[in-house]
Amino acid sequence: MSRTIKEAEELTKVTSQNIRYYEKQGLLAPKRDKENSYRLYSEEEISRLKLIRLFRKLGMPIGEIRRMFEGDISLEEAIGDQISRLQSQKEELTAALEFCGRIKENQLADVDPDLYLEEMEQEEKRGSVFMDFVNDYARVVRSEAIREFSFMPDDRCDESDTFERELLKYGKENGKTIIITKKSRSPHFMMDGKEYRAYRTSSRFGIVVHCELVHPEDYVPEGMSRRKYRLLRVISIAVLPLILFAASNLWIFKQMDFGSPLTWLALFVLTVVLLADLCFLYYSCGKNFRG
Repeated sequence: MSRTIKEAEELTKVTSQNIRYYEKQGLLAPKRDKENSYRLYSEEEISRLKLIRLFRKLGMPIGEIRRMFEGDISLEEAIGDQISRLQSQKEELTAALEFCGRIKENQLADVDPDLYLEEMEQEEKRGSVFMDFVNDYARVVRSEAIREFSFMPDDRCDESDTFERELLKYGKENGKTIIITKKSRSPHFMMDGKEYRAYRTSSRFGIVVHCELVHPEDYVPEGMSRRKYRLLRVISIAVLPLILFAASNLWIFKQMDFGSPLTWLALFVLTVVLLADLCFLYYSCGKNFRG
């Protein structure tokens, strides 16, 4: 059943002005009445308008909504990105509220803008450096799921046809388009423009399918240098074991006699071992970049 723009406005509570704006932005494509050229909105477009209204109330950008409707990103990815944006806005508002409390002058003429602006700029620089590191680190952690991932199939995958079927099923369930490029019991496939190889292993819990990039040396997150990516990969791989190690051995350090030469010798040996471990991790993470 088709609706006029007036009816669409009443059903969705989206103004006709905004409906026309969404059409210009490519979010809607209503048909035209052959007799009078009036716009006619299908039930699907009415439903889409309600979705647009929902996501706009959440503050989601038009471009992000368009990408979601076109299938470029999933709902989960879009919501995750919006949560990040809202969190960032929340932090900015919190910082602004906190800074408002620092302005003690009662008269406009008494305010020294240079003093406050310089203080703001210094805090922004410190926050920018930290947030750049946090964002890059998060991108590197997410990249590990791109470089290699695994799942447990429903079938044993001991034949090429069943292996292919399980890979395609995994893609469908996760909103990914998988194209098989080499059929075998160790198939190759394309996903998100990247080539993967798959193989199966057996564990006490069942069959596990492992998928890894065929050319990991070519993969670096967009906008990040290979050197930075290699360093952050080392940190992402080493940081959790180091934290766990420190936490589990904290009570030992509390019991140490730091006045004893043996204690310092043990700490020196431990430091050398940890540095050697980090160097090994750095080499391991970096060897894929040497072609």
